[in-house]
Amino acid sequence: MKCMIVEDEQPAVKVLESYIGHFRDLEISGVYNNAMDAFTHLQKNPVDILFLDIQLPKISGIQFLHSLKDHPAVILTTAHREFALDGYELEITDYLLKPISFGRFTKAIAKVYKQHQKPLAMPRDTPQDDRVLLSEPFIYIKSDREFVKIFLKNILYIESIKNHVKLVTFRGTYFTLMSLSQAEEKLPGQHFMRIHRSYIVSLEHISKFTPAGIQIDSKYIPVGRHYKKQFLHWVEKNVV
Repeated sequence: MKCMIVEDEQPAVKVLESYIGHFRDLEISGVYNNAMDAFTHLQKNPVDILFLDIQLPKISGIQFLHSLKDHPAVILTTAHREFALDGYELEITDYLLKPISFGRFTKAIAKVYKQHQKPLAMPRDTPQDDRVLLSEPFIYIKSDREFVKIFLKNILYIESIKNHVKLVTFRGTYFTLMSLSQAEEKLPGQHFMRIHRSYIVSLEHISKFTPAGIQIDSKYIPVGRHYKKQFLHWVEKNVV
């Protein structure tokens, strides 16, 4: 199945190219950073899947879709959740919110295969290191103009700082433009908990705690009064 990527952020292009490369029967037909060049390509080279960023120079991804009489399966990619409704009105296949995880990407591809009534091909053989990386849960975050892979097991806690969040991990500290609520949506609730309006913590990395606060590594984090009931419920289930 031929794929086209229309995306003006090079780090996002690299992520999509890497993910596509893990599937045996997906082939990249073209990569463009603007809708006009992509439109020209499609006139002569039809594709099966279009990965389309919404915010593009001059012509937006939504305007681009309106210009196509018959479009292929479309997977929108964007950092802005509020544009989802516009995409679904144009009968897109799926909507991926950046940073895009490999697991979420695979679900989107599975929807395309279902539309084509084809079984989902297993990812192609990859080096041992890659297989290990793909088997462990992770997210990508945009930090300093590039997308960084963060394994969930390495996250100690996440702190809200104005309109950014700070992710503190075993391997370093990262800042990204995201609200704490958005970060909370991306993390599995059985392993992470919001215990304060400014903090999400990894439950497995809590070294000690009281009803008033927890400690992870050398960091003390208070439990906010609005989150205390949820935290104490977790305590009851895990204290022997």
